Amino acid sequence: MKISRKHSEAATVSVKPTPMQHYRSFSCEGCPLKERCTKAQGDREIKVSMEYLRLKRQAREQLKSEDGHALSVRRYATNVVREQISLHYNNLMEQQVQNNDAILLETMRYLYRMQGDPNIQVLQTLSLAEDDSDYTMAKMELARRFLLDTGYYNKVDTFFVYSRKDNDMFFATQYSFHFAEVQSALQNYTTNLASKDLPEENRRWERFSIPNDTNYLIKTVDLGQDIFIGALVQVDRLNEEFSKFDVGPEGAAFVVDPAGNPLTNSPLPVVQASVVHGDIVEMTKQNRNSWNKNHFLVIRQPSSIADIHYMIVIPDKDILKNLPYFQKMLYIWIPLIVVTVLSLYLIFLQRVMFKPLVSLVRGMRKLGRGQFDVRMPAATDNSEFAFMSGTFNLMAEQIEKLKIDVYEEQLRVQKAEYKHLQIQINPHFYMNSLNIIYNLAALKDYKLVQKMSLHLADYFRFLMLGHRTMITLEEEIRHIEHYLEIQKIRYVTKLEYGIQMRTEHLPVQLSPLLLQPFVENSVIHGFSKKVQDGVPFRIDITSDLDEEEPDLFILLTITDNGPGFPSAFLEGLHNGDSLEGSGEQHLGIWNILRRFRMLYGSEGSITFLNGETGGAIVQVRLPLQHLSSFDDRE
Repeated sequence: MKISRKHSEAATVSVKPTPMQHYRSFSCEGCPLKERCTKAQGDREIKVSMEYLRLKRQAREQLKSEDGHALSVRRYATNVVREQISLHYNNLMEQQVQNNDAILLETMRYLYRMQGDPNIQVLQTLSLAEDDSDYTMAKMELARRFLLDTGYYNKVDTFFVYSRKDNDMFFATQYSFHFAEVQSALQNYTTNLASKDLPEENRRWERFSIPNDTNYLIKTVDLGQDIFIGALVQVDRLNEEFSKFDVGPEGAAFVVDPAGNPLTNSPLPVVQASVVHGDIVEMTKQNRNSWNKNHFLVIRQPSSIADIHYMIVIPDKDILKNLPYFQKMLYIWIPLIVVTVLSLYLIFLQRVMFKPLVSLVRGMRKLGRGQFDVRMPAATDNSEFAFMSGTFNLMAEQIEKLKIDVYEEQLRVQKAEYKHLQIQINPHFYMNSLNIIYNLAALKDYKLVQKMSLHLADYFRFLMLGHRTMITLEEEIRHIEHYLEIQKIRYVTKLEYGIQMRTEHLPVQLSPLLLQPFVENSVIHGFSKKVQDGVPFRIDITSDLDEEEPDLFILLTITDNGPGFPSAFLEGLHNGDSLEGSGEQHLGIWNILRRFRMLYGSEGSITFLNGETGGAIVQVRLPLQHLSSFDDRE
């Protein structure tokens, strides 16, 4: 059946007869049923016409639906492109505006720092009429410095200084072509400044226009004594980075005031359109950063320290001109290329890299867990992995042979160093003690000789027990008492001490000679340097709970009423410089810090400071449970 398109609108159907119909038509001549046959044939033609109209209407609806779907997809893609471009430019503008604001803030800080400049102080103290030569020399030095500083503050066009008491203004600018315009504008500005005070100090820059020139931002700072300093920044200079953005031939990047008026001098054909100008004003009123109406994408970023707004205008046609190309690339070519490349790359990696690399990683993990007998299979090729496998096997063999020996050797060295530090004896103290015993014997004060001898014997007996790596706090305090009693016999009424230990802290384990060297250092340095005001030199030793973690640490404090630590010494301790020396300047401090770090690691701490009313303070934050000892490691 063939439908004639020419007569489709009139719903006429031409049916091409089949051979059978020809036969029937021929054989119906003279047949009494001819009329009935003709009527049936007409009914069939009407049914065919109605079916054709139904199919045609269905085809039109389907085509309309497909067009609507394509239109929806295109509209969605367009919105996505607009949103992404808006987000991209918003981020770029926000970063650049922050950079510009940072430059303005740094320039403002520079103006405030100029208050300490010697030439500014000369202008504050001298007068142009009375000290013309010195005053002029100071102006020349400031002008020279401003010219040099504009090389660093490259966004700054002009620095100026105004003396209200002398009604004198001078400036330095890096551009000489507008010297006269800047001079005239600044003279008018300072003339107005002479009749009024600056507003309350703030961090904002003001807009400043110069006739026949361009728009500026100005910041003026009152340095005191009627001396003002300021800086001019061209708005066009702030817009330089924005003008490099790709906004199309009809787009523009510019700066406006809150009313939407352009402040830049670059040609802005798009901005002249009243429609876009209205969009800018509406954005400023609503405090919006992006606006997509009237076939333009308008993006705004305000400055945080000046009443200016950075703007970008991009026509829709520039945004969407490459959309069909990107759609084809996005949906067809890029996925096809990515799938092909990834497939080939994965096949290559699987064969060449993954298998040997996984085997190597597994071997390294086993080696890290202490399985030193692991070996990589020997590779027959000359690839890099064959070299890595051979090197790994050699390394495993060497580690297996040397690791245990090296570890044990390190333990022996550390133990020997620890023992050496522990048993160090001060020869001066030993000789002084013998001299005291001799003098007491010469005076026939045998009771003090006996007392001195007992304390001295207990003192050195404690030192001779060098095999111990841990003792109780009670034993350390008893050793300190022996030392202080020996010193008290020597200095009699000039030395006092007090010890207050909490009973529950006495069994706490600590390293031998952890506290006694601090007491000895206090006696040697604090006692000898104390001002003799009739007050005895006093040492106090206390224990208390740690404020932050009382279940894990105790706080041991040693204080005296001497002159305290020198500031240079404290600074050296805080910077770690004291650990690099030999510790001879302050007896035992380097020794203790070294042993404390070896035994406790990062647990606990030793703090050095001076009291508010004078005197040295040493605080030892001691762990209740030490990490380990050399005996435990063996």
